[in-house]
Amino acid sequence: MNSVIGQSRAVKTLVDSFENNTRHHAWIFSGPRGVGKCTTAVLFAESVLGDDFDSTRSYSDLHIIRKEDVSWAQSPALQRRKQTNIPLDLLRERMIGGKSSDGKQHDSIAYKTPVAGKEKFFIIDEAELLDEAGQNALLKTLEEPPLGTTIILVTCREDLLLPTIQSRCQQLSFSPLSESDMKRWADESSLDTSSSDLLWALSFSHGSPGIVCEAIESGLPALSDSLRSFLTLNNSGDYTNATEKIILFIESNVSRWIKENPNTSKEAANRRALNLVLLLFGESSSQSIRKNQKQKEAISATGIIVDIEKQLATNISIKVLVESLCARWSNLCAGDALFV
Repeated sequence: MNSVIGQSRAVKTLVDSFENNTRHHAWIFSGPRGVGKCTTAVLFAESVLGDDFDSTRSYSDLHIIRKEDVSWAQSPALQRRKQTNIPLDLLRERMIGGKSSDGKQHDSIAYKTPVAGKEKFFIIDEAELLDEAGQNALLKTLEEPPLGTTIILVTCREDLLLPTIQSRCQQLSFSPLSESDMKRWADESSLDTSSSDLLWALSFSHGSPGIVCEAIESGLPALSDSLRSFLTLNNSGDYTNATEKIILFIESNVSRWIKENPNTSKEAANRRALNLVLLLFGESSSQSIRKNQKQKEAISATGIIVDIEKQLATNISIKVLVESLCARWSNLCAGDALFV
């Protein structure tokens, strides 16, 4: 647990719960994306499993469930699914048991005897991707926890978890890392990027190592540099040119992600890429507010971003959303409130 950077309060809570024998059987690790929630969960599990967790039996009693796991599910139908959520059938296969949609009956791994020792862990990453049926199916296991089993739900959207789920779990909040902790993390990570891009990404991330990695991997610093004039609220710029650059950024990243993982949902990949773009626009408006510059326009800009985010949850074309974002941003900079 000493290797966790910047989450001393959360780590202390976990260590104290273990040493004082007050450890809860179910936890929700919540906080901003990319700040080390899942990393901490895994390290906590490994620390508790101790000598029983070794290289020859790795993960025998540590079960990490992610949406990508459908690729190696038992069910061929699950294997073909696009990775947009954590389906109930996957939860049945990997943890809670019961009859899946293909009619197959699965044993509950959660209630089986640990392989190596006396305990086992289940970590569900991006737990907000469990739909209502999946969360309701998980309730029984949370209500009647198997002896020696710890369940950790990792999420950056705790609000999407059912109140009945939240009430049965111990809440543990994670915070953005401080500037000094981010520097330490960057020094230890040895990221393969230029010093200028790294400095930009560290500032842009607001304490999230995960966002630093995603920004660098996606080429976001270069996009930011190419849109520097357009992103300021002092220059309306050429929104057609900005639209083309952003669409190229999205398409190239979506293509790469799908090539790396063919079961990646194109819809989810489009949203992932556009969310990075929205973070970029949001940072620009936030800087204006912090610097007390054109605050009225900056507040309106925030409203545009929120509206685009809402539309992103629908089936509107990504290209249409990018064109709308850039046109409205340009009109706002030009002082034309009618089209904002």
